[in-house]
Amino acid sequence: MASIEKRGNTYKITVSCGYDSYGKKIRETDTFVPDPKWSEDRAQKEAEKYAVRFEDRIRAGGSTSGDKTTFEKFSRIFLADMKESKDLAESTLADYEQRLRDRIIPAIGQMKLTQITNHVVKEFLKELRKDNSRLDGKKGALSEGTVTKYRAAISTILSYAVEEGYLSINPLIYAGKQRGRGRVKREYKTKQLTIDQAKRFLWILDHPVTIRRKAHSVKRAGKTVQIKEYDQLWSLDLKWQLFFYIALFTGARRGEIVSLLWSDIDFSKNTIHFSKSTAVVKGEIIHKETKTYATRQCSVPDIVISAAKRLMNEQKQICLQLGDYWKGSRGKQFRDNFVFIRDDGAQMHVDSPRTEFKRVIRIYNSNVAKDETEMIPDNLTLHDLRHTTASILINKKLDPRSVSGVLGHANTSTTLNIYAYFFHQSSTEAADIMSSALLSEPVANHA
Repeated sequence: MASIEKRGNTYKITVSCGYDSYGKKIRETDTFVPDPKWSEDRAQKEAEKYAVRFEDRIRAGGSTSGDKTTFEKFSRIFLADMKESKDLAESTLADYEQRLRDRIIPAIGQMKLTQITNHVVKEFLKELRKDNSRLDGKKGALSEGTVTKYRAAISTILSYAVEEGYLSINPLIYAGKQRGRGRVKREYKTKQLTIDQAKRFLWILDHPVTIRRKAHSVKRAGKTVQIKEYDQLWSLDLKWQLFFYIALFTGARRGEIVSLLWSDIDFSKNTIHFSKSTAVVKGEIIHKETKTYATRQCSVPDIVISAAKRLMNEQKQICLQLGDYWKGSRGKQFRDNFVFIRDDGAQMHVDSPRTEFKRVIRIYNSNVAKDETEMIPDNLTLHDLRHTTASILINKKLDPRSVSGVLGHANTSTTLNIYAYFFHQSSTEAADIMSSALLSEPVANHA
């Protein structure tokens, strides 16, 4: 039976759990704090009830570690264990560290693990959805995708607490479960180019454009020189042409494309092999496996292979011209070089394609599009080319499993969840086909 010892305004609860292998008595303790408004008799009775529940939990194999350990303290244990075991990708670990440091620890770090309930987390997430909650100074609230990532980080840490015996359950996983019902998943919303917009984007990749440069001033030899307005013929560098070809025709992720070596391209079979990715973690470039830890091979049209051949020949010439300043491989090992490089042969920075993507759209809209109807949406991101690939494949009736394979999703369910809207459209078309086949003409009366 649990013992109760009154200590000032609190009660110490002790449960004896036998002896360890050294003959030392094992005790589990907890502290009960009564409501100050209660009488002494009621406080004693509530303490006795609490002692019974506490003993039942201990006898059932529960642990008191979660009652004594703050979320901040356990998060440090979690990060240290993940770093040592490498169970989390380096980029994911860095992302968790930042989310914990910036928002999670200041909000709930001093709470005990057992105090982190679904309600507590909901209130925390509610604050993130409020206007002016951003840390970058921009107006508005955090995006729903960002809010979801904060919840995922907390849930992952609580699940690890269960695994390590600090908690019996993860309250975020088991909260709100109802028998016979599943939680309705929120449908993803994606942005993508229409087929016409994608064709306009492809057009500017390999067509020179006359750009009107505005009048401006520059300093030369310490003097300010006025430059009059003039026209300039602009064309996209070959490496960017190939980069955006691959992005659009394969739907590959930015880090996967930047990681390509020349040996990953099979010129005879028109295929590209994706097996690794590049990311920036704490300002450092790292190379890792793909997001789903799987490799894949994508077939590409001749236009992609042709651009790749021209770029490789161009880089070989640059290699000869730079001599010792070239940072890549030479001769028979040339195919070990990265496809997308800087001027000295080193790998291109993973963030560079984002800037170039925005610049290409800006040039097209300012110098090619005749009116707003011909413009390419300027709010698109480079990742939206991946969504464009998926939407076109689905629109052309490629089955979900094949679309999933092209995009490198771990499961077909991921593809179905993200692109549910497009599959809904296909479902509607299927209904029209069935209606047309079965209901368009009345059946002859054979009675």
